[in-house]
Amino acid sequence: MSPHSVTAFPSGPWHLELSGEAGVDRVATGIAFVRRALAEGRADAEPREADGERALDVVLVDVVLVAAELLGNAERHGGGTRSVDLEHRPGLLRIIVCDTSPLPPRPVLPHRAERAGGHGLHIVAVLSADWGWSQDGPGKAVWADLPLPPVA
Repeated sequence: MSPHSVTAFPSGPWHLELSGEAGVDRVATGIAFVRRALAEGRADAEPREADGERALDVVLVDVVLVAAELLGNAERHGGGTRSVDLEHRPGLLRIIVCDTSPLPPRPVLPHRAERAGGHGLHIVAVLSADWGWSQDGPGKAVWADLPLPPVA
């Protein structure tokens, strides 16, 4: 096994199409989907040392938080979420959220912690190895790559 492979995630890509009214229900459905995918991957994981387990727990929390921020932004600023995908890549887990707006995401800059809002993309940037966006049909896809801990 390579030092960057992790068996704590399903090997295939995970995809969820979201429909219905835009809003909090689609965010909750998307978060539940991400948690289900992570739980299934965790159930299939090989046993690991305690330190590796803690490192993985931190990554799982980060994955759910980044997914929640991307889903929330798609609902608030992107015209509504169309889909969410998880892709396991070497050393990374990519989260992709597609929405209906072709407009690029706009981070609130400069970031100020005392501000009441505008923290979503800052959180994504801090927790991710990289993030970005691309046109996707009539809307866009916003993605974030989260580094995975190596498996011994």
